[in-house]
Amino acid sequence: MCVELVPGVVGEPALAAARVSVVRGDEVLGRGDVLAQWTDDPALSTRISRGVALYTGQAELAEAIQEGVAAQERGDLRTATARLGRAVELAQAVKEATGNDATARLLAEVVDVDPGTGTARLRAEASKAARMTLDSRSTVTVRVRG
Repeated sequence: MCVELVPGVVGEPALAAARVSVVRGDEVLGRGDVLAQWTDDPALSTRISRGVALYTGQAELAEAIQEGVAAQERGDLRTATARLGRAVELAQAVKEATGNDATARLLAEVVDVDPGTGTARLRAEASKAARMTLDSRSTVTVRVRG
């Protein structure tokens, strides 16, 4: 998405710079305003907002889970361990930011992490159902606490 605006006064907000709707077929799934604030400070204009960073982290988390589960399914345990270990780290960050620990709990059924070293190990007794549940729920994002 690209939004072009007429330049405004530094420090002034451009409320509702755009309105966005997410639509599937004829159904509107969600709506929101794109907000902007004018600045001449490069540090402010290039900083990623907390909300965007969180959702970006959730996308990386979903990708790590999906890649890890797929690697495990094809017998590539080295890649599976690395990707699911990374997923554990990302799930912890999501938990800290949102209070939501659902993905961390699902990962704990598939991956053990040594608290002393941080080393991840695939759980030999993890069921295919646990891996499938983890994979299918990995694409769900959670709201940022406001």
